[in-house]
Amino acid sequence: MTQSLRKLFCLGIVFIVAAAFVFPVMGQTINVTFRANLATNLDTINAANGFLEMRGAYNGDAPGTLPDGNVIDWSSASTLEMTNDGGDYWSFTCQLNAGDTLVYKFWTGYDESTGTEPGGGWEGPFENIIGIDTRYFIAGASDTVLDMQYYHTDDGSGGIVNQYWRPWEEKADSIAIYFRVNMAGYVQQSLFDPATADSIGVRGGPPVGDVGWSTSAMVLMTREDGSALDSSFYSGVAYVDRDSVTARAVQAYKFVFRKADGSFEWEGDPPGGPGNREFTLSAAQSDTTISWVWFSNTAYDPSLVPPVTALLTFRVSTEALEGLDLFDRGIGDQIFIIGPSGWDLPNPPYPPTGTGNLIEMNFIPALQEWTAVEQFSRIPGTDINYKYFVRWDSSRADSMSPNYIPNLDIRFLNNDNEDSGWEEPSVTGGGNRVYTWTSDPQQNPDGDFGFARQFFNAAPGNCWFDTAMAITWSVNMQPATDAAHNTNPHLFDPATDSVWVQFDGSLFALSQGWPTFNYHAIVLEDPDQDMVYTGTYTVDPPGWYQLGFIITYGTRTAGYVGNGGGTTTGRRYYQFVHPTQILPNPGGQFPTTVWPNSYNLSTIDWVQSNLPFETPPDLTTPTGIEDEIQVANRFALEQNYPNPFNPSTTIKYELARTADVNITIYNIQGQKIKTIVDAKQNVGKHDVVWDGRNEAYNRVASGVYFVKMKAGDFNKTQKMILLK
Repeated sequence: MTQSLRKLFCLGIVFIVAAAFVFPVMGQTINVTFRANLATNLDTINAANGFLEMRGAYNGDAPGTLPDGNVIDWSSASTLEMTNDGGDYWSFTCQLNAGDTLVYKFWTGYDESTGTEPGGGWEGPFENIIGIDTRYFIAGASDTVLDMQYYHTDDGSGGIVNQYWRPWEEKADSIAIYFRVNMAGYVQQSLFDPATADSIGVRGGPPVGDVGWSTSAMVLMTREDGSALDSSFYSGVAYVDRDSVTARAVQAYKFVFRKADGSFEWEGDPPGGPGNREFTLSAAQSDTTISWVWFSNTAYDPSLVPPVTALLTFRVSTEALEGLDLFDRGIGDQIFIIGPSGWDLPNPPYPPTGTGNLIEMNFIPALQEWTAVEQFSRIPGTDINYKYFVRWDSSRADSMSPNYIPNLDIRFLNNDNEDSGWEEPSVTGGGNRVYTWTSDPQQNPDGDFGFARQFFNAAPGNCWFDTAMAITWSVNMQPATDAAHNTNPHLFDPATDSVWVQFDGSLFALSQGWPTFNYHAIVLEDPDQDMVYTGTYTVDPPGWYQLGFIITYGTRTAGYVGNGGGTTTGRRYYQFVHPTQILPNPGGQFPTTVWPNSYNLSTIDWVQSNLPFETPPDLTTPTGIEDEIQVANRFALEQNYPNPFNPSTTIKYELARTADVNITIYNIQGQKIKTIVDAKQNVGKHDVVWDGRNEAYNRVASGVYFVKMKAGDFNKTQKMILLK
């Protein structure tokens, strides 16, 4: 959700300017009806227990007041609550002036503060429109009823869709009927095992089962990965010939699955099951969705797995943040936790009136860390999503104060913008941290890097450097030119588009005095026209080893396209500068880190979403003098890990001196699959991730592959096994 806010004002201004040319009649009030369908929501809400609201911004303002008095905001302050029209269908009508712009997303919950999962109620991502992944609408001069929009939840795969997408293929001569069933109750009672059962589907009479209730007429259903109650939803679509349908005809059907022994189990076989299910085809004979049901009306019963009430202890350190001169508790900077109780920040004034969904942490001098102990009541196995959050002292926004941080968004200090202060942990690719609830009376999230505590941004205390360093980025932009890998309407055009590294939400950006959003920080160029774009930036100290970023391309006139986003893993690319040496530091919390003067990052591929992120290098194990000599005289290619792997694996290697390095993947026939490193690199230890894709960015088949490294006179090959 916060990703939308980050680009809100820039987008609103662009849309308003565009609207000024498109709609000459300004100030004319029109009625606009928005329609939504929740058949694709991954949680167990329905008309009886569901809450659906439009949240966003009006003409660039959040909160913004519409002509009819309704308020739209990116928080629960929004009043654009939608009404259920029956089944999965919802709508809301408001008034807008001709030329007005709404930027919005649908937010779902069990009430206005308890969001659905995954995503805490928020949907997305969507195709970027001028760099933002939201829905949008520009009002015309007459009353408007928008096409149906289907709720889109990022299940972790990072799928990006158009705002008017459909969960099925549209066919001119057919009606699509979308079915869903929830198997969680059957799983709970050991009547269904997803690991052994298959062929879950729908059977019915004509026209859905055009040859009757036979097995051959069954509409197969697919498990919805990431859906509620351990992916308990299954869905499928039946295509019915439009000419064979009689309006208002009653359609009978049942759900059925095949058991491990090959026999089929129908709904209604167990005692208390239903008879045939029925629905009525619409008079308009249009595509339709059938609201989800429990298989055989056997609902999941939370009381059979009672919630456990326990204390959860959070511990986080801020040493690296302090090393970047971006945190000082002595002047009033504070650390909070956000997420377990919701993601909305408290309404103004803030401070001092309450913390809302923020959990306040206390600094423990003896431990040199921030802690909070909170009581929760959760069913074991439930995930708690959270992040750490900085609330800076107001002096940080005062340009006359010695505490001033340039480009810190001062609107946050007045609570007009919730983006400043969020961590983007490198260990999750910038996504939410996740803790899975257990039955223990006292619980603790795992620490970062083997420590008992976590680190803000997953950045340990010895990850920063105080001397200038030249860092080079390399990005293969070929996938961005291909519609098979890039669904944005604006494909990358090397003849016209520029390419940049953009540090959205990055504390590294603040350390360099840059704005934290929409700032094209580092230009990348391709002088040899091989589609690998490179650029070098010399870091102004202090800087740190983790680099979380996205890639943006485009032009001022055509607009800009960025990748990544969402709230789950893969929100950003993460790459790391590797130290040349880790020295013992007697009496210190961390070893002493020796950094290079320059560093070439491994070449990455442009991907639209679910961005790959590297494993951070080990900064905790000293190499010492002997290891330094060994590193200085050793080239090595280690066995990849994990091996076998699916879908990605890490390849570690060492360089005894600066050298031109080439690392290439081959198949068992000796054919080149992909070059993953081809650059001059510095002495030291390195690693690179292969994501199981070839040069065309397609995933390769299971089998044996070889990774070959060449650096100077050094050559070595390791065997790898990809299993799917």
